[in-house]
Amino acid sequence: MSVAKYFHISSGLRGAYMPDNSFVIRVFTRKALKEFIQSEADEFRDAGYVGASKSAVARLTQDAWQSHGGLPYVLPLAPSHDRTNYAFGIFAGPATKAEWEEYKQEEMY
Repeated sequence: MSVAKYFHISSGLRGAYMPDNSFVIRVFTRKALKEFIQSEADEFRDAGYVGASKSAVARLTQDAWQSHGGLPYVLPLAPSHDRTNYAFGIFAGPATKAEWEEYKQEEMY
């Protein structure tokens, strides 16, 4: 079995704002990470945002998978009525097992 990797995944406004959604996930393969990010991207696409193409999701997945820390990577998104305003995004960066365990405890309550 592969070694587990942990990631912070969040989405919402870019900048110094609280994310709309935030998760800490555990995955064993890059494919599983990509599927999770793709599901987030699909929700934005269904809501009328642009920028969440399959190639953009693959690029974000690759960057996050190879990351060893620092700021999260972002997939910029814009409302379809204003394609110049990429103010939203899906963010992905590394997390720790302890952060994942803490997140799971919080989700139980």
